[in-house]
Amino acid sequence: MNQRKGISLFILSLVFFLSFTGYAVAQQISIIKVVMGAGINNWDPAIAYSNESQLLDNIYERLLFLDLSDGEKLIPQLATSYDRSEDGKIWTFKLRKGVKFHNGEPFNAEAAKFSIDRNKKIGKGPAWIWGAVKEVKIIDEYTVQFICDKSSPIDLIAASQYGSYMVPPKLYKDKDTEWLQTGKAVGTGPYKLVSWEKGVQTITEKFDDYWGGWKENQYDKAIFKIVTEVSTRIQLIKQGGVDTVFGIPSDLLPSLRKHPDVEVYLGPSLVNTMYHLHCQKPPTDDINVRRAFYHAINFDELAATIFKDTGERAIGPLPASIWSHDPNLKLYEYNVEKAKELLKKSKYADQLSKGPMKISMVNYYRPTDQMALYIQASLQKIGFEVEIDKTPWPAVWARYKNKEKSPNIGLMNWWPTYVTPGDWFKNMWYTEKDPLWNFSYWYNAEFDKLIDEAIGSEASDRQKSIEIYKKLQQWLVDEAVSLFAIDRKAQMIKRKAVKGFKYYPAYPGVVFVHKLHY
Repeated sequence: MNQRKGISLFILSLVFFLSFTGYAVAQQISIIKVVMGAGINNWDPAIAYSNESQLLDNIYERLLFLDLSDGEKLIPQLATSYDRSEDGKIWTFKLRKGVKFHNGEPFNAEAAKFSIDRNKKIGKGPAWIWGAVKEVKIIDEYTVQFICDKSSPIDLIAASQYGSYMVPPKLYKDKDTEWLQTGKAVGTGPYKLVSWEKGVQTITEKFDDYWGGWKENQYDKAIFKIVTEVSTRIQLIKQGGVDTVFGIPSDLLPSLRKHPDVEVYLGPSLVNTMYHLHCQKPPTDDINVRRAFYHAINFDELAATIFKDTGERAIGPLPASIWSHDPNLKLYEYNVEKAKELLKKSKYADQLSKGPMKISMVNYYRPTDQMALYIQASLQKIGFEVEIDKTPWPAVWARYKNKEKSPNIGLMNWWPTYVTPGDWFKNMWYTEKDPLWNFSYWYNAEFDKLIDEAIGSEASDRQKSIEIYKKLQQWLVDEAVSLFAIDRKAQMIKRKAVKGFKYYPAYPGVVFVHKLHY
């Protein structure tokens, strides 16, 4: 997953500026400006694993598109239909005819096979999602078959936010990833790349031959600009200089709600916020200490006072909006005295009796900086002096991956690569020699075995997977490997002039410009 996990949606923003008049002439075009909170980390669609999807989702497309607004609905995109074997090991997709890439190449079974084979060959970023695929077989020009070595939810994987983009085989076969890093992207999507100015903006324009067609009131050009300052975004949307903004802290929303030309949207998302506890570093290597932390923090008050209506108290490691989430987990009550009793049972009792014990904490953006201060004050009451390090994400990730330098308490925001509970467990609590995301440094072979069993049963026996995932959720709570804090809500603040926006939880932070109109 990538820095994509560290950068919160609260620092990502998408801004639209409408540039048109009521009387169209031949030379006039409609322009929409999308303001991103950060630049492009990687242009290769096989490797991109962060906020690149804000841009790339308007250039590339997938076989399927996942809409979670009303249940779990898979919508045909570059595939028109699919079926699977009873055991979930063979999946056959019928592909859409008449689709062109921006360079004129046709989309067909060759392109689908090449795209997945390329991802697996590169083997970076989100390539793991195709791990069960043993072979991609071309049945005919518009039929492709995925043959897996074990049961696998290829339908959900084909709709993944990352690692599922289709690319032109003739062009990309002769180009390496270094060529793409110069600002190149060729897909089948509604917008094609025009220019890229690193750290400043990317310009795209509509692809006239887009298979989805065009209406008169859709945007001819989309410009993705980088604006990092929250105060600047707020000022612009109030003044009417921009039309849509994401990532505004809850304490700044009231003034926007009062504005006559602004609408505030909040809704369910798949994003949750937690703090990993380093299970191999003193004093959080002691389960009594970790459990004491839970009892010392009033998570209900934290959610109500800091996040208000932009987030809710988390019930375990999975957000409430993902299937298999267990709302009936046995949690820790807020009880400072109970926390102190647990500390007396810990191997650090003598040290704590002599005075405050210093521990490290990493936090990297607002509004979680307020949450960090709340946790700092809570733990101070039970004898811990928490030193908070506000380091930018790239440096944070490097520190997390170093077991010796990784903090006792480390902030993490998570959303899935594709919509499966296994994404949380497999990435953050599965045994790894060189951890990419397991920053609790907690390992358990039986836990690993159950993760693999749950993921392997998703396509053939989802109920079995649900039962296992519920067991894993309680297990992590009991071990107190992470402080599961907040289920985040999706947020959109927009000018009323922007029409057609819909939030898609499976693709956090993305505005699909082709779906918008004025």
